[in-house]
Amino acid sequence: MKFYESCPVLKADTDDQRASRLKLCDLAARTLRIGLNLLGIRTVERM
Repeated sequence: MKFYESCPVLKADTDDQRASRLKLCDLAARTLRIGLNLLGIRTVERM
């Protein structure tokens, strides 16, 4: 939550910042999905 408060993703100052932050969010989501899958926990596609 702190990341979104201090580094707004969709309201970033520049297009490069927005793209970088979107990629970081995507990679974090993939990592969480893989980790939860390894533990046998199903995830939802969208919240």
